[in-house]
Amino acid sequence: MDALPPTVTLTASNVKTEPGREFHLKGIIEDKDGIKSVNLKNEDLFLDKTIDLTLDSLITRYELDYKFTTDKMLVGNEFPIRVTVTDVGNRTVEETVLVTMDGDFNAPAFVLAPDAEVTVLSKETTLLNLRFEVADDKALDYVEVSVPALNYSKRITEFTNNGKTLVFADPIALPKAIADYTLTLKAVDKAALEVVKSSVIHVSEMPDFQKMYLVDVKAVANLNSDMFGIPMLIERTDAFTYKARYYSENAGTEIRFVPQKTDFSPICFGVDPNDAGKLTDEPEVSLPIVLPKRGYYSIVFNVKTGNYTVTEYTPTDAVPTNGTMQVGEEQIPIQIGLVGAGIPGAGNWSPASPLLLKQDANNPYLYSVEMTLEAGNTIEFIIQSMHPWGWWPEPFWRWNRSDDPESNVANGGENPGKWSVKKSGKYIFKFDSHLKRSKFYPVN
Repeated sequence: MDALPPTVTLTASNVKTEPGREFHLKGIIEDKDGIKSVNLKNEDLFLDKTIDLTLDSLITRYELDYKFTTDKMLVGNEFPIRVTVTDVGNRTVEETVLVTMDGDFNAPAFVLAPDAEVTVLSKETTLLNLRFEVADDKALDYVEVSVPALNYSKRITEFTNNGKTLVFADPIALPKAIADYTLTLKAVDKAALEVVKSSVIHVSEMPDFQKMYLVDVKAVANLNSDMFGIPMLIERTDAFTYKARYYSENAGTEIRFVPQKTDFSPICFGVDPNDAGKLTDEPEVSLPIVLPKRGYYSIVFNVKTGNYTVTEYTPTDAVPTNGTMQVGEEQIPIQIGLVGAGIPGAGNWSPASPLLLKQDANNPYLYSVEMTLEAGNTIEFIIQSMHPWGWWPEPFWRWNRSDDPESNVANGGENPGKWSVKKSGKYIFKFDSHLKRSKFYPVN
């Protein structure tokens, strides 16, 4: 025994956190006479915790690791927590830990960035119109852009939106020769959290793209704000040849086609302004194909010849909600809805309480529903017939793949992934039972 006050060595004098998040108070407490108690106190946090250490055996060394979660609605930035240690001789010592709400736990995120593979067509002037947007919830430190094989390197340290956002646009000249280049984007925030994204840039003659997408939006932001379904995957029917089946909800709908999902550049197929009977691949030049009426269309085109045709058609497959199902001794009308988790106003994976879809007044194959979602939450669902007893009858539709699904599979397919909500607000889900296509996107 030494009849001296305890010694307290705290791991940090400043603990950074944020409202609604758990933090730890850590340190080593020692006293040769024995430790009686540790008290942690801050009135604004409604924290007054006493850890009683008067056990059967004398404790001379204690590792403090106390977890505390702040209120989500906490107001204020600095909260000093008084740590009071008392030994068995009632000698005390006090230390203070400053808890501040300036913690940074999220790495920056690319709101818009090139696909993992991007094709640039070899021409007399070969350009990659590089565009991307990166954001951080607290503050960016720097962003680096590099194409080592071209000796292209930029480091950006000035940002908009109070240092949180960078919108980047720069045309990069590429050699005409067929080659591949690696583009690397790196964003680092003030807490040294980082995100890195790489793309392979293919300079080539017109490729035979394995995937092609229909675009019916005009802004790049709309290509990247959806949960899934925009742009819409179409069918590759032969070498360089593609067929899009599409429902135009309004007369005058404008569409174009892209092989990359996140931007109109570097390739966007649309009507050649110098020859309306052909398509051109230049994003800054191509004009949209205008669908004159409401209804279903089949568009067939060849990216090598530029030839295309647009044909109206009428589906002949059965409308799923025109049928009935047997429930006990009754026949009840088929209703379809969303069954899963995180769905406002619906049960948790309950076919008895789905979020019902509304059938479109002009198209019996088209269904939709609106919902309000909160950023940071997750949502997952399939399209399922409602059953009052909670059974899982046909028809139902799952997905061709769990994450970023591109089509629906009738009475089969994969279960959904846990899709993360990027932005709070109102969303709309649309499902076309004829096309077996869905899209889920924000509407505000």
